[in-house]
Amino acid sequence: MSRKKSIALAITLAIVAAIAGMLLSRALMQRAETADTIALVSGTLLDPAKPLPQFELVDHQAQPFTNERLRDHWTFLFFGFTHCPDVCPTTLRMLSQVEQSLADMEPQLRPRVTLISVDPKRDTPEQLAKYVSFFNPQFVGVTGSEEALNSFTRQIGVPVAITPSEDGTYTVDHSAAIFLIDPSGAIRALFSPPHSPQTIADDYRRVVKSSR
Repeated sequence: MSRKKSIALAITLAIVAAIAGMLLSRALMQRAETADTIALVSGTLLDPAKPLPQFELVDHQAQPFTNERLRDHWTFLFFGFTHCPDVCPTTLRMLSQVEQSLADMEPQLRPRVTLISVDPKRDTPEQLAKYVSFFNPQFVGVTGSEEALNSFTRQIGVPVAITPSEDGTYTVDHSAAIFLIDPSGAIRALFSPPHSPQTIADDYRRVVKSSR
């Protein structure tokens, strides 16, 4: 593939990913605006919460990771990959700061953080284990088959674009949105970039308080 064609393909996929992200955000905002909800500074609250589709993945310890693993606690869910040069490490570092800001909350109300890989070819459980623990030993990394991950991201509207390079490698473009999953295992809020740790922490407190 020529350099011009590669650039054109990358631009096209980036546009598709951007449009998909905007459509996801718009759909969630319309859903939230139909209800009498609390106001968030950096996020969009869904009321009622949006149930997640059924999925079967594996965590960074090679243990099954299904919908049941997201029940009975709050979770910040982020989609990324371990070879990401900027967005993913920045977001995971930010979420670690969010968790620290919420250390004064009751243990059962403090959120967990889960990274779901959109690069299953390279992100094995072992690779994810080393990656997520660098940011926080409590973070969970999740991967799975390409089919299972594609189905999951497609059903919840997470745009992912893989662009091959001339040297045989590839780049991955994906949404930088953060999903807040409630104890029922449903999407309760969506946080779009740019992300601020203190603002997200404050919004999280508002969501949890309104749900009690």
